[in-house]
Amino acid sequence: MPPPSDDASPDSASRWGRTVFWPRGAEDDASRASTARSPSPNDSGWKRHGTALREWDDLDSTPRRSSSAREDTVLQGLSTGRFALLILLVAGVFTLYVGHVHATSDLYTQLQQARTTNQQLHLKHNRLEGAYHRRTGPSVIYERARALGLRESVSYGPPVHVE
Repeated sequence: MPPPSDDASPDSASRWGRTVFWPRGAEDDASRASTARSPSPNDSGWKRHGTALREWDDLDSTPRRSSSAREDTVLQGLSTGRFALLILLVAGVFTLYVGHVHATSDLYTQLQQARTTNQQLHLKHNRLEGAYHRRTGPSVIYERARALGLRESVSYGPPVHVE
């Protein structure tokens, strides 16, 4: 059962043993300065005088604001549904970003493999082209022609005159 509030009767306060109520003007000046509070609208002339433990309201030195004048923070202004939607949206964007990073990394690996394969194919092409030219070059053709009995002549046909 919760303890009595400030506007409770003196009988219920003594039952809890926490708060003692005195008629106004009955306390001394030192205790009045340390525990004085403004009376509540339901107050019937009794005032809270002393407690074993202080309440949170006693420790708060800032003036009370009405709920209509309270400034809401961003999170207090969001409903639970909107907050859940915001969390899902952030999680979705983060998932898309991580997926994009992995896809880019995989694509870069494939690109490096394609470059390596392309370079190997170019080297093989150059090696085979060199072997082909070594077999079909003029020195090889002249040697084979001589082996077949053909003779080399100086004239290859009638001279051509350009006018």
